[in-house]
Order: sequence, then structure tokens, then C-alpha cells
Amino acid sequence: MKHVVQKSSIARRRLLGVAVASVALSACGFTPLYGDRSTAASPDVVDALATVAIRPLPNREGLKLHRALREGLQPRGVTRAVYDLEVVLATRVEELGIRPDATSSRANLILLATFKLNESGAPIYGDRVQSIVSYNILDDQFATVAAQADAENRGIRQISEEIKTRLAVYFHEHAKVASAAKP
Repeated sequence: MKHVVQKSSIARRRLLGVAVASVALSACGFTPLYGDRSTAASPDVVDALATVAIRPLPNREGLKLHRALREGLQPRGVTRAVYDLEVVLATRVEELGIRPDATSSRANLILLATFKLNESGAPIYGDRVQSIVSYNILDDQFATVAAQADAENRGIRQISEEIKTRLAVYFHEHAKVASAAKP
């Protein structure tokens, strides 16, 4: 009987802790980054993201990143371009997992994107994001090429999402500063 009482007491304490944490987070102005009530889903941020024109990027990887950014930032298309997003993408392969015959069995694809958000030609925000994705180097050349292509697609999606998130946070903070400055 004593064991059952202890379990219910622990359960009550955990429930109380969750309730206190929920109240504390809601009181401090916490908003989730993802979901329907997220920073990226706020109407002001969505409208601001739709005004970002993305400069073309060179290479196949750049074309994929451009498409992913366009789909993430402007799912309904660009309304009127106020901002200009300039992205430089660099990729490199780092082989690891050496076999006894001195060949690699695993590789990391490292994508590094440096981006600048410009308004009227002047940079207003910039940052650097990185994605490291792994893939297997197999004996079958076709399978290795397919694994590398999949890793590239995953890395580009990660880079695109990270750029979108950082721009959403920038526009959210920028809107808070602008609304606080209004009388």
C-alpha cells in the first residue's frame, strides 16, 4: 500500500511541476516557433516573408536551394519585392570511415550558406547557416550517387528551413521594435 501512495504523490508533483512551467512560460511572452501560433505563422511575418525577392544562385545545388527558399518564403508567390535575399552556397565532401583497403565507407556532405537580406540595396541582416548530412559510400556506384543526391536534398532542405526561421525571427523582432516605437 505504501508503494501505491508514493507513486500517486510523485505523479501529483510532476503534474504540479508541468502546470507551474506552463503558467511561467505563458506569462513570459513565450510563443512557439512552429505551429499555427508560431512566429513564422504570424500574419505580419508571413506578409514580410512574401516581400523577399531571392536572387538566383549558380549551380544545380543553388537552383535547388532557390526553389526550396521560394516555396518556404512565398508559398503564394511574391507580392511586391521590398527586400532582396542574396545567398552564397558552398559545399564540400568530407570522407570518413576508412576501410582496410584504404577506401572510404562513409562521407559527410557539408553545406554552408551565407546570406544577406538587403533593403533598397543596403544590407540590413545577414548570417551564416550550416548543414552536415551523412551518407554511405557503397560498392555499387549508382547506389552511392543516389545516397549522395539524397543527402544533398536533405541538406538543402535544412539550410532553407534555417534561413526561413532566421528571417522569420528577424521580421518578428523588427515588427516588435516598430510597434514599440509607435506612440
